[in-house]
Amino acid sequence: MRGEEKPRGRSALRARNVRIGARRTSVKLEPAFWDALETAARREETSVNNLCTAVHERADGYGLTAAIRVFLLAYGWSGDMAAALGAVPIGGLPTTRRS
Repeated sequence: MRGEEKPRGRSALRARNVRIGARRTSVKLEPAFWDALETAARREETSVNNLCTAVHERADGYGLTAAIRVFLLAYGWSGDMAAALGAVPIGGLPTTRRS
C-alpha cells in the first residue's frame, strides 16, 4: 500500500493459539512469519508448537513474538535449527549461511 493510507483499526498481524509446553497462549505474527514458522516446522519434522516451545525456552524473559521473529530470521539465514535457536532472544545472525 505504498502511498496509500492504511485503514484505521486494521492490522497485518494474525493471532493464532500455540502451546508452550502444556500452556496455551496467543501469538500475533504477520502472515509471512506464520508461513515461515510452518515451513521450518516441516523441515525440522516437528510441530509449530514444539518450535515455539524451544524458542520460548531460549527467550529469557524477552517477548515470545520478538523471539520467534529472531529465530525465523536466523533460521532463514542459516537453515540450521541449533544456530537459529542460538540467536534467540537478541543475538546476531549465525556465522554460517545456507547456500
